[in-house]
Amino acid sequence: MIDDRALHQLERKIDSWRTRVKDDDERKTYDEVFDKQTLLLLAKLISDGVFATVDYPVSTGKEGNVFHATARNGGALALKIYRVSNATFRNIANYIIGDSRFRNVRRSHKEIIYAWAQKEYKNLLGMAAAGARVPKAIEQRNNVLAMSYLGDETRPAPLLREVRLDDPAAGFEDLVETMMAIRKGGLVHGDLSEYNVLVWDGHLWVIDCGQAVPLAHGHAEEWFLRDCTNVARYFRRLGVDVDPKGLADRVRGG
Repeated sequence: MIDDRALHQLERKIDSWRTRVKDDDERKTYDEVFDKQTLLLLAKLISDGVFATVDYPVSTGKEGNVFHATARNGGALALKIYRVSNATFRNIANYIIGDSRFRNVRRSHKEIIYAWAQKEYKNLLGMAAAGARVPKAIEQRNNVLAMSYLGDETRPAPLLREVRLDDPAAGFEDLVETMMAIRKGGLVHGDLSEYNVLVWDGHLWVIDCGQAVPLAHGHAEEWFLRDCTNVARYFRRLGVDVDPKGLADRVRGG
């Protein structure tokens, strides 16, 4: 059952965000994110106690937007809402086709987006269970994913590319630990770079895990080597002695 009061409060808050932005594209993004079905789903999640409020926007990504939310116990959550109307639909489909966990997904646009949200949820659970530093997955329904929030009330955790690491070698080792854990969990991230890593609480955290695929996927090795190339390239710029092949061998052996 949907709480009408929660729905009206949510609609008023979203309208206030729309009126504050001056950019037409940004207003259009809000319209794409908060379609009627998604609004009703958010109100249902509030009624079910998954979270109490949706507070403010945090970031805009290729597939969806992230918002700060608050749980009923007062804790901070990250709410990722995948845009059902999405320009990167074909790229998303490429990562779902060939993933044995989603072989029965129908290829309608909406079903692909829902599968993508479920895929990120399952990937986060699997990575965390293997010891990777990733956000904790809490709930996923249709195109909405609730997970732990990295940051505090003054700011979200910054991207790796936005931070000057005090000890790049230690940061590299920290990330390698998570790369090994992801592989131990039987997955390949598939889009790992300084754009998909957050720095918080003295550690590097891997995010945006929707495209991760099992090791048996036909492109898993290709995408794994691409991850290693991206990580090696970034840390070599910071003075860390690492090459993609050596990193790949190390992660495989871990």
